Amino acid sequence: MAHILGIAGDYQNERAIKRRERVLIAAVAFFGILEFACGFFVAHGKFVVFAIGVLVLILAMRRFGRYFDQQLRRVRIDETGAEGERAIIPFLKKLPDTYTVICDLDFADSYGNIDHLVIGPTGIFSIDVKNWKGTVAADGRGELLLNGHPTDKPQVRNFTRRTMDLKERLKALTRLDPYIQCLFVFPHTYLEARWGTTGAVLCVDTDNLLSIITKPNPAHAIPPTDIPRLIETVRTLKNLANATPAEQDQHCNHQTP
Repeated sequence: MAHILGIAGDYQNERAIKRRERVLIAAVAFFGILEFACGFFVAHGKFVVFAIGVLVLILAMRRFGRYFDQQLRRVRIDETGAEGERAIIPFLKKLPDTYTVICDLDFADSYGNIDHLVIGPTGIFSIDVKNWKGTVAADGRGELLLNGHPTDKPQVRNFTRRTMDLKERLKALTRLDPYIQCLFVFPHTYLEARWGTTGAVLCVDTDNLLSIITKPNPAHAIPPTDIPRLIETVRTLKNLANATPAEQDQHCNHQTP
């Protein structure tokens, strides 16, 4: 069984919690202002002032309602994403014990997080789980279509950029230059995106995930002596991302010759 480090979906859950907190703070502030405004308009009971006040309040409530709905939709997206990340852990656990899975790599100064990073003798695999429903296809320009429609952002480009950022960090810290294979994993979708149609990113389902990771590829293989070094470096990067600024400075000072 593979070694699992970290908590799957932690980044998405944390983001959902922060969104809920922002909505709560906004709601308290809005209704406090609303109560004050109502008192003011009642105290200055001139018809024109009262009518303008009512109109302003109606517009403000509509605007806040849209903000509230938007934030709740994003919370649901984050929670669904976290569920998807947890859903593939049972599959990754079936990898041999020569593999290590590091969950939820988040770099504060980077382009986002990497859901799972698998390191083993056949290479390094950067995994982004898409807990989508429907049909996923390529758009002919290297990006994804969900149910025939473009996604809200360039998924392939953003994921590739996150992975290349990690690769540069590993190269700088270890003086190694391993190939990192990007994988989009879809637990609940029908895949029409063929290999080669989404650039350097492969789109796979959970049924084929393990065979792709364990398939020998001499060009991407990692020498056994380099695997512990890479794992420890990734763990250090993960811990630094969760550290306080003071702890990060202390680590940097410790590393400086």
